[in-house]
Amino acid sequence: MFRVSVLCSDPVVGIVMEGSLGHRDRVAGGASAMEFDASALPAARLTGVLADGRGGGRNDHVCWAYTTRAERDIAAAQWLADGFRCGQRLLVVTADADAGAELLATITVTAGADVSAAIINLAVTDLYDLSVPIDADSMLARYAGQVAAAVADGHDGLRVFADITALIADPARRAAHARWEHFADAWMAAGNPLAPMCAYDIRVVGEEQLAVMAVHPLRHGPLAAMPSFGLYWGRTGRVLDGEIDAFALPTLAEILAGLPHDMLDLDASQLSFLSARGAATLAQPFPNGLRLRLVNAPPIVRRLWQILEFDPAQLGSHTGN
Repeated sequence: MFRVSVLCSDPVVGIVMEGSLGHRDRVAGGASAMEFDASALPAARLTGVLADGRGGGRNDHVCWAYTTRAERDIAAAQWLADGFRCGQRLLVVTADADAGAELLATITVTAGADVSAAIINLAVTDLYDLSVPIDADSMLARYAGQVAAAVADGHDGLRVFADITALIADPARRAAHARWEHFADAWMAAGNPLAPMCAYDIRVVGEEQLAVMAVHPLRHGPLAAMPSFGLYWGRTGRVLDGEIDAFALPTLAEILAGLPHDMLDLDASQLSFLSARGAATLAQPFPNGLRLRLVNAPPIVRRLWQILEFDPAQLGSHTGN
């Protein structure tokens, strides 16, 4: 179902703030800004389909599409209880009409009063401005500050349950939210101890495959809501895995439209199927200036590239961007 994760007991290696491309500043675990040695960072996170809310590591990132509050609350309790055992600070963010009271009661029953008592409980509007699209830089600075404060207080980072239904209920907000999730995922993949579960109600949002789901390394939901592929951050860069068929193309196009305007590498080693239309989508130059290069591409992708006479330079070596 998923690959091996970094154990939550691994030591904190420092909080890394993403600044301009190619530059990272250490804001905890070091006295001054400096380049961070990626070789010292954890090697892996969980990826794939998550069966329940248990087992997440210190910087895992999951999207959970739910159909009932009871299902959501049990998954949240499992996720937060694991974080509590790992020594992480616990944060809950919802737009629940009861201000999270039912959720906290479920956590008390299923995970214990000590877990529920440790939770910082916030409303969505305490963190997010619903009147404008999410600004990724400012949101990351806010979460990085929370992580740094947690580490300074002796915790192994921050474990978050966030119900993002209110943030993506309006389709006009979804593209910016997917960009934010992908931006934040890079920071987590760099080794920073932030482990969020981002949940949404498909009765409100709908069952269609969303870019917001596909940019998470870990995913859970009904089959209709589950993208057949993922595009997220691994240890050395962006990863494209799974199957890309005709049904996946709208979701893929939405994610690609939000990527930086540059030549970017995608690790395609776990790409198990790629349709001709999918290959054409990846091979094309985009209006925003984006060009993609598939690295570690499996033989089936290389053969398809050759048959379609696409630029072989787009199957180049990894540069880590």
